[in-house]
Amino acid sequence: MKWAINGEHLKKINPAWTFEKWSYRHTFIAKMRYIEKFLLEQDKKLKILDVGCGQGLLVNHFHELGYDIKGIDKEYSSKLVMKQDIFKTKIKNNSYDLILCLDVIEHFDISEQEKLVKVLQRILKTDGRIVFSVPNMAHLSSRIMFLASGKLIRTAKIEYHPGDRPANEYKILFKKYFRIEEIKGISPAIPILFQITQKWPHLTGWLYFLIKWMTIPGWCFNVIFVCKKIF
Repeated sequence: MKWAINGEHLKKINPAWTFEKWSYRHTFIAKMRYIEKFLLEQDKKLKILDVGCGQGLLVNHFHELGYDIKGIDKEYSSKLVMKQDIFKTKIKNNSYDLILCLDVIEHFDISEQEKLVKVLQRILKTDGRIVFSVPNMAHLSSRIMFLASGKLIRTAKIEYHPGDRPANEYKILFKKYFRIEEIKGISPAIPILFQITQKWPHLTGWLYFLIKWMTIPGWCFNVIFVCKKIF
């Protein structure tokens, strides 16, 4: 599938937004390709929930492939997407075999993030899996900036990512409730090269391809955690 979004929510922030020139474009595509491959390896009989799914791009695609998948989002609703506040959801305990939480947790204040993880752990079946993807505030470019200026580089404006934090802090949080089975880095943030791919994403696919193999998770802009519920 060619992963692209209409960017309805992003156009509210920047009316001139386009997918082709989106600074997050390469990271988004790489993340979605990983998730697509992961889901295609799963049994179609699994009950899957995509949390914070937006318009339900991924939900609709895999529903058409025969998967038992639904979404939940605070702002959108459709036949497959429940418009609900995740903190107020009436989804029963142990309801889903697999939960996706992709670039969602950073939109919650740090004080609310553990509460979110607890809700997801509650509705996930024992031995079920949850896949988180998170932006990493301590990527390589950010670390070098910290050495030079004493400041880390935020992955987005504070009003958009109020819960921005280093990926290792997410790792510590997830380990309190799950066993981490895999950690995958997306978009190596090599200074200057990474910024070029963000500045001119429509022209730098070749450059992103050259650097994308250097995926030390702690150095990457985005990190995926595949976790298993064990209690």
